[in-house]
Amino acid sequence: CTASSLFQLKEEGNKHFQAGEIDKAIECYTKAIKFSKDKKALAVIYRNRSACFLKKENYNNAVSDATKAIDVDAADIKALYRRCQALEKLGKLDMAFKDVQRCATLEPKNKTFLETLRRLGAEIQQKLKTTFSTDSRVQNMFDILFADESDKEKQEKAANNLIVLAREDAGAERIFQNNGVPLLMQLIDTGKPDMILAAIRTLSGMCTGHRARKDRKDMISCNVFMEMSQKTGLKKILKVCGQVPDLPDQLPLTENTQLIASVLLNKVYDDLRCDPERDNFRDVCDEYIKSKFDPNDMDKNIHAINTLSGLLQGPFDVGNVLAGRQGVMEMMVALCGSEREVDQLVAVEALIHASTKTSKASFFISNGVTLLKDMYKKTKNEKIKIRALVGLCKLGSAGGDDYSMRQFAEGSTEKLAKQCRKWLCNPTLDVRTRKWAVEGLAYLTNDADVKDDFVDDEAAMRAMFELTQSKDKTILYAVACTLVNCTNSYDKKEIIPEMVQLAKFSKQHVPEQHPKVTYTESCDVANLKSLKVQIFHIYEVVRPLVSLLNTERDGLENFEALLGLTNLAALNDKLRVKILKEKALPEIENYMFEEHDQIRQAATECMCNLVCCKEVQDRYLEDGNDKLKLLILLCGEDDAQLQRAAAGALAMLTAAQKKLAVKITKVTGQWLEIIQRLCIHDNPEIQHRGLVTVFNMLDADEQLAKKLIECELLEILTFVAKLEDNPKKQDAINAARACLSRALDSGFIKPFSN
Repeated sequence: CTASSLFQLKEEGNKHFQAGEIDKAIECYTKAIKFSKDKKALAVIYRNRSACFLKKENYNNAVSDATKAIDVDAADIKALYRRCQALEKLGKLDMAFKDVQRCATLEPKNKTFLETLRRLGAEIQQKLKTTFSTDSRVQNMFDILFADESDKEKQEKAANNLIVLAREDAGAERIFQNNGVPLLMQLIDTGKPDMILAAIRTLSGMCTGHRARKDRKDMISCNVFMEMSQKTGLKKILKVCGQVPDLPDQLPLTENTQLIASVLLNKVYDDLRCDPERDNFRDVCDEYIKSKFDPNDMDKNIHAINTLSGLLQGPFDVGNVLAGRQGVMEMMVALCGSEREVDQLVAVEALIHASTKTSKASFFISNGVTLLKDMYKKTKNEKIKIRALVGLCKLGSAGGDDYSMRQFAEGSTEKLAKQCRKWLCNPTLDVRTRKWAVEGLAYLTNDADVKDDFVDDEAAMRAMFELTQSKDKTILYAVACTLVNCTNSYDKKEIIPEMVQLAKFSKQHVPEQHPKVTYTESCDVANLKSLKVQIFHIYEVVRPLVSLLNTERDGLENFEALLGLTNLAALNDKLRVKILKEKALPEIENYMFEEHDQIRQAATECMCNLVCCKEVQDRYLEDGNDKLKLLILLCGEDDAQLQRAAAGALAMLTAAQKKLAVKITKVTGQWLEIIQRLCIHDNPEIQHRGLVTVFNMLDADEQLAKKLIECELLEILTFVAKLEDNPKKQDAINAARACLSRALDSGFIKPFSN
């Protein structure tokens, strides 16, 4: 399809639209869209088709087409206003308000925009009064959740709103007073996972925070727990904990499911404030584990021990009590001696989890150490050997960084750590097994010698960070613990000399610092920082930050995302290109129109760091948009930080593209006044950026240079250039002198005679 035929299709569409033949106009524009490859032309066609959809009252399509036009040019005032009209019809008043706000920024005297802005503002205020009436909100949320015909998106939104409402004092009170607890229990009864999760989170919100709400916590917790017990909810969670993926006929699980189940058990147990209910919780768990023990079925036995592991990772006190029950230790001994790999794996992992809290796990410390040592020495299976080693590592690190309480002889911990590093770097081992190597290091790096060896082992460090990219996110905690230990970033108790003397006098234990701890602190931090720069995949940060620019997110998230992208864009070209590839540029441009001062400033600062990219410069060079005009107008704002960012972007753009230096004079009649204000600004940085822009304009075009020199700007340049050298203002002074030198070389001014 040729350019002429595309133009013809567009013109035909325009004629049909003017004649009121909307369907035919849409048909013409749609054909033109299929064949058009020019972005600018395509944006115009999308904008026109958006007007057609508005006439047809097809508001979703109108929004979609207008958005596509705005993505090409964030200052497309027609597309912005059409999207505003469509969004208003769809009831999205806040988003419509933002669009017309941008229109009014570009054309502040346009009466249509100002009237729409005033009207939408009033409608939003009225809507807020109705929506945020607490009673109506509570009732509205429950009506949507229990309505059979409500679509899933509405129900999800209602559930999330109810959770947020429960965290407010007024909201929690109204939910409670309006029969909210029984209604939430009905949501649990639906059996729908989303509804159950929303109900539990709402109940949690009602019980957290304000003191008045805490008075109801015991009653609500007990009611919820009784409901769970009666409906076997607790047993279902225990069943998930007991699943052994290596056995047949198991529930489908992800790498993180069982840990999440343990966290859930811990949350339920912690929220029980009355002793009878805690006793009931323990009894249900005890009964479940006992029911699985069967001397004739080893699969059921390992299910029971795996369930115990889940409890030891969740409500540890419950798991520790149950581990001491008659027959449990005997079963672990039997599993350790089994010929099946899966039996030994489940048993040794249970021993590891049991030794997590050495102060409370005295039963396992006295009975499990021998088992772990035997398994480590005798087994040839690497998977079992590494787990046994981790158990020994946990027991060996019981004293933390207290050098006097080391469990093993001098040098033993280094040997254990060396073996862990060896397994960590072995790519032939599966991810789950290598994860246990990191677990071991998380404990062993309490020892200063181990820290030294680990930080010097770059291959091991790289292998550890590579593991964090796996789907199993339970690795992250072990990695974080290892890094905290290696950098000595944990909180340390202040040692008061008088208290130390008193403790020694009363024969109490006094922790001793490792003789090398001072050395490792400075050495390890430096080494780790160096390795982090090489290893951390900082590029993975860009995409989630860009997702936070969505207008559906709140202002704080938008602001923080812009700050993060600004910092990343300042680092190197690769990151700037990555930001552009994630299609962040249209969103950043949009936020430069934002009324909120901090968000607008952050967006402008981000743009200042991106303008050195050719792709961004090309967008400013394109005709038919107001990007450059907006940048100049921002230079004229009163906010110094905003001026600084906008002036920096303008200086870099005019340095990179001479055409932009000439284009400045064509986009707004205020350009000269704004440039002069920059050049006499009392902030040296802003003044310097303004003078650099003037130099770029002098260098870009002879006629423009002559015009600049013939106006009062020459007086400003002369005044600044004659100032005495001053370190604080030297950049601005040098820039002014360079401008005069350039004008002198061009013959526009002559030097004074002696």
